[in-house]
Amino acid sequence: MKLSPDKRIDLRDVLDGLEDYRPRRKGWHWRTPAPDHKVGPFTYRNASEDLKNSVALPAAHAFGAIDPQCDFVITTEIASGRFEDDIRRMRMAAWHGADHLMVIRTTGQSHIDGLIEGTPEGIGGIPVTRKQLRATRKALDAMEDEVGRPINFHSYVSGLAGPEMAVLFSEEGVNGAHQDPQYNVLYRGINMHRSFVDAAEAKKVMADGGILQIDGAHNANATAKEAWKVTPELLVQHAINTAYSRAAGMAAENIALSTVPPTAPPAPKLRLDLPYAVALRDLFKGYRMRAQQNTRYVESDTTEATVTHVLDTLISRLAGADIQSTITPDEGRNIPWHYNTIAGTNTARQTLMGLDGLTDQVKLDMDGELPELAREIKERAILMMEEILDMGGYYAAVEAGQFVDSGHYPERHGDGIARDPAGGSGAGTVVKRAPRYGAPVCSHFGDNVFKDGDCKAYGGCSLCNPDKIRYVDELDPLDNVGERLKVPLDERDRGILRPEVERHGDGMVCVTLFVPAPPDVAEAAAIDMALHMNLKNPEVISKRVLHPAEGSVFEIKGVLDVYIDTAFLTLPTKVDLIPDADIEAWVRPRHIHAVAATVGEDEHSVGLREILNIKHGGVERFGLKCHDLGTSISVTRLLDEAERTGARVVLMSTIVTHADVHKKNMRRLADEATARGLRERLVLVAGGTQVTDEMAKECGLDAGFGRGTKGRDVGSFLVRELQRRGN
Repeated sequence: MKLSPDKRIDLRDVLDGLEDYRPRRKGWHWRTPAPDHKVGPFTYRNASEDLKNSVALPAAHAFGAIDPQCDFVITTEIASGRFEDDIRRMRMAAWHGADHLMVIRTTGQSHIDGLIEGTPEGIGGIPVTRKQLRATRKALDAMEDEVGRPINFHSYVSGLAGPEMAVLFSEEGVNGAHQDPQYNVLYRGINMHRSFVDAAEAKKVMADGGILQIDGAHNANATAKEAWKVTPELLVQHAINTAYSRAAGMAAENIALSTVPPTAPPAPKLRLDLPYAVALRDLFKGYRMRAQQNTRYVESDTTEATVTHVLDTLISRLAGADIQSTITPDEGRNIPWHYNTIAGTNTARQTLMGLDGLTDQVKLDMDGELPELAREIKERAILMMEEILDMGGYYAAVEAGQFVDSGHYPERHGDGIARDPAGGSGAGTVVKRAPRYGAPVCSHFGDNVFKDGDCKAYGGCSLCNPDKIRYVDELDPLDNVGERLKVPLDERDRGILRPEVERHGDGMVCVTLFVPAPPDVAEAAAIDMALHMNLKNPEVISKRVLHPAEGSVFEIKGVLDVYIDTAFLTLPTKVDLIPDADIEAWVRPRHIHAVAATVGEDEHSVGLREILNIKHGGVERFGLKCHDLGTSISVTRLLDEAERTGARVVLMSTIVTHADVHKKNMRRLADEATARGLRERLVLVAGGTQVTDEMAKECGLDAGFGRGTKGRDVGSFLVRELQRRGN
């Protein structure tokens, strides 16, 4: 299966032949470092190898369209609920630099005591089945070829079916997974003994499969009433899971600690979060760090989430990290949307590339208060661990509610999460192994009649011989990918387009409105306005009060129940621009003059200056000698200046359009230039928000440029036109 950059992924190709698909690689992949890596005009110190295909950051156009890649692995979290939609999102994310694609498993799956087949739609995630994994990994193989970098696929080894999930993941080429028995106990109410017994087996399977483990300690400061007070406990939870993982056979390089800064503005974020980051990295040297924004503070406001994300990423660069995860406001308001997922990815890579080489110039002050604050956090953590041991161990501490207590240890408020060691889901289900127990797979923790996990004694296991895997396709005759794709693929084949943000062709759109009224009135009015736009089921997903009396701004989502038939679209002719360097190389030695002005009674000047001014990337930077006459200039004066300077180019700006005055002035320019005998010499160009190329040519000019035009667009045209004339 191969992808073409100019074609959408065909999900039928992904689904075809899944029963015979085998993952072409297994195990985690770190980016390949590229120190002192030259990209365009810059040399990067914290870079990795370039991508073959990608979408560069917005400002890249000013630097030769470069797209350097940072040294951190970048995570995108995806949870559409349907793997066929996830796959399309993954491709977009990969083109924007993400190489750790994390699929959030449906919440209810934690309490299913075994693997599931079929794809019943999940809540808050996606049902993880063999088909879902296999289809996703197959698609990712093709995406790896397309972007030129290995991509890690990630899900969750948690819940009652943890060992089974670990085997499934190892069989199907999943590269990373969350595994932490404390997550089961504290946040899923699963029996403690069952969780830790299962974890030993799951961790051994993951270790042998080269699967990177990320722990779940970050859930404590995403849950605690005052997250900055549980930082000592976070170190304790990391220590417990790390020690247990090592005992189960995991290598340190395959253990990643999930570190989440505990605060967000308006808290004094760096002063509180940086000491914790330093303490964690000092205490756990030799392990990997996965940094993530704290979902506790993510509201529906994209600007707020982005600013906090940037500050979190700054901490990652200052303190060090290996993986930078990304979060979007959708986590708290709806299914993550295509473009917000990409926005989160771009926030991380834009920040990290902007901070390239930071630690070569800025050092943490280890002689001031920072090391003392970090030491205090570590001391509190050590005291808490000692208390746990004195109490009789982890079980006793959890039963006493010692975890996620809102007090700052050793202070206690008595409101922590308490669990009965003998209770919870799966209680009483741990069975002692028989003396002649034989493990079903050779990656196995504990007693096993097959010595050293030698599965050859029974003809090989599914981890060693994938032909032994029984592939079960979907079982539900109605809720399956084939049924879900019937309408979308049929419409796609017919050239039908609908807007979407959550799922294929869902018609979902988001509009932004400012309403000048008090908040309650403004919100009601905003919903009514959305209804007048013919949006179905409008819902306010974000509200920011700008002033309690003057007004508020709203984001409203709703369904736009329309479709576009692409057969009836008139597409603009695409012009391949001459590279900037080639434009300049041709223009500069020829000393070409251009006169420019806003004509008639028009006082607008900003647009024309954007096209001319070197500061804004205008044509001056190519060496064009520009004579800007200003605003409200007559056509006659414009041509007078063209004659005086010997100009070859006239650039006319026109914004005012009442009574078609813009067209009249364009015709006047062409007619008067002809009357003076200048028409053959002059390239006549008009520009303005309502100007089109077709309109300008109808009025006798050589070209017209409308909204969004840049200096390079005009420069490229001028070179081609002058070359055509033999100049």
